[in-house]
Amino acid sequence: MNIQENIDLKLLTYFKIGGKAKYLAEVKNEQELQDAITFTKTKKIPFIVFGATSNVLVSDRGYNGLIIRMQIRDINRDGDSLTVGAGVPNAIAVSCALKECLAGLEWAAGIPGTIGGSVRGNAGCFSGDMSDVVEKVRYLNTESGKIEEGDNEFCKFAYRESIFKTSPHFIITSVRLRLRHDTSGLGQRMVRHYTSIRTDTQDIGMSSAGCAFKNVLWPSSEARRKRLLTILPQVAEFSTRETIPVGFLIDQLGLKGRAIGKVSISKKHGNYLINNGGATAEEVIMLIGLIKEYVHRKYDLQLEEEIQYVG
Repeated sequence: MNIQENIDLKLLTYFKIGGKAKYLAEVKNEQELQDAITFTKTKKIPFIVFGATSNVLVSDRGYNGLIIRMQIRDINRDGDSLTVGAGVPNAIAVSCALKECLAGLEWAAGIPGTIGGSVRGNAGCFSGDMSDVVEKVRYLNTESGKIEEGDNEFCKFAYRESIFKTSPHFIITSVRLRLRHDTSGLGQRMVRHYTSIRTDTQDIGMSSAGCAFKNVLWPSSEARRKRLLTILPQVAEFSTRETIPVGFLIDQLGLKGRAIGKVSISKKHGNYLINNGGATAEEVIMLIGLIKEYVHRKYDLQLEEEIQYVG
């Protein structure tokens, strides 16, 4: 395993923002992952795991530890299940499933991340998420140093949450996906449909970390819910959903296009922040703060970042 030093992280992330990492290791199997963790213990430094780096904001100061770049990319079929390495991009996993006539993962085709990262954050869209398809997860417990396995219940999935997000000493190495046999060709049509929607509504190809915020849960109290509906009657269209789209709230506030320095809110999708060239993490954090303040002051709702901070 090769340990690289002083790596410019802005060259690795979708956002193209951030300083340098003191160390970086690309791991291609479980043994290399274990070796990387041993390195951090020997050096007494922190570590963080990167997948596709599609949903991270790296500090301008960089990261004074080891970045572990997950490159485990094996894919194996067993009946109607697919075991996928944590470093496999979602798009490749979807494509492989369709070639094997396995359906149930189509919604993930446009999510710009890896299977491991998607399980960690219980990624989802188009009424599907990872909790629907995960059968078993194989992971390294960095405290015991052993490779362990957990089933769907072990993962403790919740909205954009899992045990792997709250327990960073668990590092996913592979995921067994429970799919279903389908030769109708519907899967390919669904992927084309979802891709068309994403192209029309999102800034595909721009320097962005995807959705900056998790969608907002409806207020738990009836009084706050009624007050929100009075302030913003249009939100009623989401009354049958568990969450309210943050992009909708930002749009209603007229914030699309608002900029701080060289980072701006997308004019296409209110929950996307765009690096217009040379943006800093500090500018992103300031714009995030501005959005959270506007939403709270106007709608009495608390936004929570979906972006993961590094450094």
